[in-house]
Amino acid sequence: MIFSLAVGASTVAFIYSWPWEKANPEWKPNFRLVALCGEKKEACGISYGELAAAKAKGEISGLEPTDAAGEFEEPQNWLKWSRNDGVYEVKASSWHFQTSIRYKIEQDAPVLVAVQDVDVAKAFIYGMGAAMFLVIGLNLRRLRH
Repeated sequence: MIFSLAVGASTVAFIYSWPWEKANPEWKPNFRLVALCGEKKEACGISYGELAAAKAKGEISGLEPTDAAGEFEEPQNWLKWSRNDGVYEVKASSWHFQTSIRYKIEQDAPVLVAVQDVDVAKAFIYGMGAAMFLVIGLNLRRLRH
C-alpha cells in the first residue's frame, strides 16, 4: 500500500518537475498549435507539420485565438492553451504523453520559445525507483529499532 502511494506521488512529482528545453528548442512536426479555423473562426488545433498546407488551402484564418485561454478535446488528445504577454502556452496531453510548448507569433508565424516534452512512462519508471528507495529506507529504519 505504501509502495503504491509512493509510486503515484513520486510520478506526479516527476511530471510536474520535468525540465523545460529553452536553450535551442526545435519545432517537431507533431507539436500542436492553436489556430482559428473555418468561417466562424473558432479555435482549433493543428500540428506544426500541417501548418503550411492548411494556410495554403485556407483551412485556417489566423494563429491568434480570440480567447486568452481555452481547451478542447481532439481525437485521442486534449488541447489546452493560455496566452500571457503575447506568449502562448499550449499543452497537448493524453494517457501516455504530455507536451507543452511556449511560442510567440511574429509576422504571422509561430516562433518557438520553450518545450517541455514529458514522457509519462519514463516518469512512472523514475517514480517506481524513487518509491523503491523510500520503502527500502523505511524497512531499514524499522530494522534499526
